[in-house]
Amino acid sequence: MDKNQIAAIFEEVAVLLALQEDSNPFEGRAYENAARAINALDGDIEQLVRDGKLKGTPGLGSTIIKRVEELVNTGHLAFYDELRASTPPVKLQMLRIAGVGPKKINVIYDKLHINSIAELEQACREDKIAHLPGFGKKTQDNILQGIAFLAQHADRFLYPVAEEEAERIRGALAKLPEIVRLQVAGSLRRRRETIGDIDVVASVADDAGEGARNRIMDFFTRQPSVEAITGKGETKSSVVLGSGIAMDLRVVKDSQFPATLHHFTGSKEHHIPLRRRALSMNMTINDYGLFKGKEPHLEPVPCKTEADIYAALGMGYIEPELREDMGEIEAAVHGTLPVLVQEGDLRGVLHVHSTWSDGQNTIREIAEECIARGYQYLGITDHSKAAAYAGGLTEDRLRLQHEEIDHLNEELAGRLRILKGTECDILKDGVLDYADEVLAKFDFVVASIHSNFNLSPEEQTRRMLRAISNPYVDIIGHPTGRLLLERVGYMLDMEAVIDAAVKHGVCIEINAHPSRLDMDWRLVKRARDKGMKIPIDPDAHVLAGLDVIRYGIGIARKGWLSAADVLNTMETGALLDFFRRRRA
Repeated sequence: MDKNQIAAIFEEVAVLLALQEDSNPFEGRAYENAARAINALDGDIEQLVRDGKLKGTPGLGSTIIKRVEELVNTGHLAFYDELRASTPPVKLQMLRIAGVGPKKINVIYDKLHINSIAELEQACREDKIAHLPGFGKKTQDNILQGIAFLAQHADRFLYPVAEEEAERIRGALAKLPEIVRLQVAGSLRRRRETIGDIDVVASVADDAGEGARNRIMDFFTRQPSVEAITGKGETKSSVVLGSGIAMDLRVVKDSQFPATLHHFTGSKEHHIPLRRRALSMNMTINDYGLFKGKEPHLEPVPCKTEADIYAALGMGYIEPELREDMGEIEAAVHGTLPVLVQEGDLRGVLHVHSTWSDGQNTIREIAEECIARGYQYLGITDHSKAAAYAGGLTEDRLRLQHEEIDHLNEELAGRLRILKGTECDILKDGVLDYADEVLAKFDFVVASIHSNFNLSPEEQTRRMLRAISNPYVDIIGHPTGRLLLERVGYMLDMEAVIDAAVKHGVCIEINAHPSRLDMDWRLVKRARDKGMKIPIDPDAHVLAGLDVIRYGIGIARKGWLSAADVLNTMETGALLDFFRRRRA
């Protein structure tokens, strides 16, 4: 286990402890502190355990260290397993409802003896929740909305969860000598923000016998992460993994592989106009190949790759991320598809938190990590004073932070430029949390909404437009505030927001955190078409948080962005000139 996985388990232990009857709040807090301490550790956690270097680490007492060692050595934690087993399942289910924490869950469970989400919904509809101490009608309505949201997204998973499951089995399958080609397909390959199931396509030699396919299917269905087998055959097997994700494996002849991969990559919306084009050229395309003519008189068109399929249809190759029927067919025909941005195009990061607010690493530590990753610049954006819960900076603390950045810039000259930024709260009326004379001292300003999510769409839009009109706002952070599979986000007119941002020269970020991926890729394309420069930001609070940039790259590619469309592909001087020009 790596330190992120261990920290996540400790965070869950803290929540599970809070759900226990007569729980000790100090014990839960100890695990929260331990999770933060582990995230902030330098080096490999397994090596630190082997070398006995955890002792003396602030936040890690002897009991916690023993449990870290247990996780590293066995991959399991008996204490965690016991807590989960002793927690009523409905309490764990209620945790998924936005805004319902352990305290409220315990009250609902103790007072109403709720045993399922269905019973909770019924209690809301019978007005029982509103009359519980500390609740009320608004809380009850929010719980009903949360239940409806869960029902709508019950069978979907965040991208990293599905990716990890897919890669584990793909990596195992790749070792089989019978397999010629192997690729994850479906919505994972198209880099959708959430995933319903996993599709994998494998090929065997065209002259391979039935035994080769059967050996592959036996191996696949016996993987340790397989919880249940829902179908098993020579060409397709289906399983359900321990995480709850359904997974299909298809095995075809290698000559069929390009067409099968293309078909099961999708999307359905992309395939419809593509098939229409094939028919107009007296051709047929299906999951087994591309053919001249129409059934039953089909003549195979040899295609070694997906690119060959598109070429035979008189088109440029369409990257998987673009296959969503957003105009890619016409662009491929006319040769106007963009060369999509890649992670290597980025020159720096612009939305990162340090220990000055709620980050887990010092500015120096983050700077050194950025240098190691080959970045030219780092934009530090700690929270403004309204975010007191996140250690928001007062004007006095800002002055001290800027002094530290000045000293570090002198020391790191020629290796990295640290930009003075802020994630400044947009207050309820659209005014920013710092006065203009304070904002003027920053190299750039990210403005974000962190409160008053329940304003009407009209009020929320006016609030955002007022913030955009402030001449010191350079970037809007996570514009809808959505948390994928948890909450919808605040309601506002994003078309109006994009139009206003373009008018004022303001950028809107792609927040790369896999729980956000906000702005949505459909809106990214709209903003790009209007000429907006769009930053891809990690919103990192730990060093490992810089890794999420790759999820943001996926959304940028789905939004048709080339390197020239992305703000932080600029060289340092050009970026600083960009910020200076837009303020002027």
